[in-house]
Amino acid sequence: MLAVKVCMKMPEYDLGTLNVRGHDTEKITQALEIPDERFDDLVDLARHAWEQEDTISESIEYLVQNAKGSELVLALVFFGRIWEDNQDEDKE
Repeated sequence: MLAVKVCMKMPEYDLGTLNVRGHDTEKITQALEIPDERFDDLVDLARHAWEQEDTISESIEYLVQNAKGSELVLALVFFGRIWEDNQDEDKE
């Protein structure tokens, strides 16, 4: 099973007929029809977009250039979590 380090409370997602709580990799990738082995790659892609680009719009552009379809959606979700996590750290 792939591990993802996330420092915040995981929300619940309702993906049609499938409820996903936390990071249940198998359910998320199955619901979005993404191969399981791509999960870590998409997390890394989101991290790279956050770390390497100067603005949020450049980061989103980077994600759009490097992922498509359901993979882009999931990468944007991870990017959003990274962004939120960094906003929380800035407040502390």
